[in-house]
Amino acid sequence: MATATADVIGSTPLSFTNSAGAQQVIPLSALEFNGSDIRLKSPWQAVLDAGEQTTLLSLAKARAAVGELTPPPIPPPTPALSVTATHAGPEGDGITVTVAVEQDVPALEAEITLSAVEVDTWAMLTDGDAAAFKIGVDAPTGVDGDPPGATGLIAVKKGSTGASAKPAVASSGVLKKATGVDLKDEDAAVVCTILPRADYVGKDGLSYAVTVQGSTFTVTVTYDSAKEAGTQDPVTLLTLGDAAAPVAYLVSFSAPPRGGALNETR
Repeated sequence: MATATADVIGSTPLSFTNSAGAQQVIPLSALEFNGSDIRLKSPWQAVLDAGEQTTLLSLAKARAAVGELTPPPIPPPTPALSVTATHAGPEGDGITVTVAVEQDVPALEAEITLSAVEVDTWAMLTDGDAAAFKIGVDAPTGVDGDPPGATGLIAVKKGSTGASAKPAVASSGVLKKATGVDLKDEDAAVVCTILPRADYVGKDGLSYAVTVQGSTFTVTVTYDSAKEAGTQDPVTLLTLGDAAAPVAYLVSFSAPPRGGALNETR
């Protein structure tokens, strides 16, 4: 693959004295970057003799080495799609979206296959009450000092804590719609009950894992749209609002303000 070329940017032209004692002033437009190297553009190769070219390029490379000559700044990439988390909350930072675009098809007709994964982790939990305050509960009271409402993939069921003052033991499984799972301690006492978010209607894509670190435990919950049952049809740039329900559970798609674009798979 050919190396990309770029203009040479600097504050002043290059000047030197040739072998005949004549002063030569060469504009930077006579040069170009070829990768990290600087070379003389073809039209100028007929203007300067071999000795002048050697002197010019030596001077240009010396100035480039100290940062006086650089390629133009690379503009930031243009957004191809606008993606917005469906649910508010810091856990949205844990969402990863995969976009696969049908190739060799006109942009407006190309099928776009979407999937989304969210991973929420709550660490250093000592008991059920600590879990309720970090994860949040399904029915917050709004009273100062009580656990807040959950904003992640799960909630701790209000009133399910207090039977144990110990950490939960390791466990894992799949969470189902509106169905709680008891996390238990080493004595089989309930530490807390975790529930899927109230609007979760799937049955295969939401899983949890409890791991133990000394006297604390960590709860990690993962939602993967690709694991949910049923057909998940692709969309196009014209039907971005019709993303399959398992994907739309986490994110919505739209064209960015300057219009959508399809140029690669992410």
